[in-house]
Amino acid sequence: MSEYTIKTESLTAVITEHAAEMLSLKGTDGTERLWQGDPAYWAGRNPTLFPMVGSTWNKEVHIKDQVYVMGNHGFTRNSDFTCIEADDQHVVMELRDSEETLNQYPFHFILTNTYSVTDTSLTVHCKVENTNEEAMPFNFGFHPAFNVSNWDSAKIVFDKAETIDGIERNELSLDHEALAKTVIINQPRSSTYTLTEPGQALTITAPGFPWCAFWSPNAPFVCIEPWHSHADFEKVEVPFEKREGTIILPPHKSFETGYTITIA
Repeated sequence: MSEYTIKTESLTAVITEHAAEMLSLKGTDGTERLWQGDPAYWAGRNPTLFPMVGSTWNKEVHIKDQVYVMGNHGFTRNSDFTCIEADDQHVVMELRDSEETLNQYPFHFILTNTYSVTDTSLTVHCKVENTNEEAMPFNFGFHPAFNVSNWDSAKIVFDKAETIDGIERNELSLDHEALAKTVIINQPRSSTYTLTEPGQALTITAPGFPWCAFWSPNAPFVCIEPWHSHADFEKVEVPFEKREGTIILPPHKSFETGYTITIA
């Protein structure tokens, strides 16, 4: 798969056609901010979650009275995109339905991921197009993972107070046990989530997402995950289009979303 480098004087990112994932994100000091996908912990880096976030309680997806099976977080994370546009400061990756995707999800679609850089920020913009003559249900989310070098002193700071486990707080300490189970904020007030360590910070700006999750499998990284949808939190026996968080896109319409990473 081809790889593409985009950069400013203050930031460099590398994106691959496989899964349209970032492979690297560095500031001027050359420090790698992006988790490098060590399979001893987790092989992912920053997958796009489509057309499923997480999984259903029994790993089955019921669509049009048929049962489909797809992997955790959907098939996009394992799909090969095609680069349709690229220059020094942006790259556009496209995924279209195929025989392989139709065996897991019976809809035609175009998914476009655009990465662009400006100064110290990288913006990820995603567009989902429904190319069917019928409404298309889907889930969508992001799953970027960032290196943590000093776990004991690192934390995630919110721009507004959030309620977690019944307690209102402005920050999240990196507790291995809690993060291994996943910490999820429902209807977050915050638009920004800043991962801070001594001497460095990284901010995710993601307004308007109904959920934001934080996860780390006892590993030297933490994921900050803005979601429009979510996995089943309990046993739910409803068709895919009735699941909480499922987006219903009318025929020949599009859905757009994204987030920005800023390095300090």
